[in-house]
Amino acid sequence: MEERKTAAIVLPIIALIILFFTVIFPEIRKPQTISFKSCKVQVEYFTGLEEDANRATNNKLALCLCDLYVHNPDSAIASQILKIYREYGTHDSTSYGRDSLNSIIKNKKTVFDTLILLD
Repeated sequence: MEERKTAAIVLPIIALIILFFTVIFPEIRKPQTISFKSCKVQVEYFTGLEEDANRATNNKLALCLCDLYVHNPDSAIASQILKIYREYGTHDSTSYGRDSLNSIIKNKKTVFDTLILLD
C-alpha cells in the first residue's frame, strides 16, 4: 500500500522533470538571431550578461556589415554600421570620427571589438 503512495508521488515528479527538460528548457536557451541584409548573428543571453551579449552581438553584425559594404557600397548598410558604431562601438582616445565611415571600416577589428571581459 505504501509503495503505491510513493509511486503516486514519484511518478508525477519524474514526469515534470522530463517535461521541463524536453519542452521548457530548450525554449529558455533558444538562441535568438539578429540580422540586416545578408548578415545574420545568433546570440544566447545569460543571466546578468544581457547588455554585454547584446553589445558583442551587434559588433559581430557590424563586422559582417563592414565586409558586405566593402564589396557592395550601400547607403542602408552604411547607416546601419554608423548606428551600431554610435551605440556599441569602441570610442577611445584614437577616435575614428563620429561619422567617418571609411576609417571605421579600415579599423573595424578595433572599433567593433567583440571580446567580453568577465570579473
